[in-house]
Amino acid sequence: MRGMCEPMTDADKRERIIAAAYQVLSEKGYDKASTKEIANSAGVAQGLINYYFPSKDQLFAEVFRRETRKYCEALTPLLPGERQDSLTSDAIAKLLELPKSRAFQEPDWFRLRYELFAIGLRNENAADTLKETLEIKRKYITDSIESISGFPREQCETIAALLYSMIEGLGLQRVADPDFKYDEAYDMVADMLSAYYDRLIKKKEP
Repeated sequence: MRGMCEPMTDADKRERIIAAAYQVLSEKGYDKASTKEIANSAGVAQGLINYYFPSKDQLFAEVFRRETRKYCEALTPLLPGERQDSLTSDAIAKLLELPKSRAFQEPDWFRLRYELFAIGLRNENAADTLKETLEIKRKYITDSIESISGFPREQCETIAALLYSMIEGLGLQRVADPDFKYDEAYDMVADMLSAYYDRLIKKKEP
């Protein structure tokens, strides 16, 4: 553990800035979040933020890269360690529990993601960040499906795109409408995926 009086390294300072930016961006949104407020939250000089991140767009991008990787890392322990000949609805529901619960536990993160989607569609500087985060998530889901099922890569990519779209779409509806039947929708997704998975497994059999 770093001592109380030991100076922070560049990596420490950068990490504190990114963590503070995540909190401020989640609470205030992209347009209202200022580097001054982020600096105050991080306990660093505002000029230090400009040193590490010359623009707010770059800091915004780094926040999303960091959180996207953390999210994927949190999912990894939930995955089966070997290929599965069958996946029940309950097993799939367990795999979906983390993305499902995040809409309850971190609604601000979902709001910030949807803000990124909107900004990326109208701001060229944010467009690359949007594309990158979508690609990271799709690739992770694709890799996971491939390791569990052994299905062809192209097929896994298609399933991943559909599954990711459902996760994002259900999260949006839950955050926007607290009365949305979120649990029922996720139960239906688990049933559909289980049936589809079994169907594909049977098609693989000689």
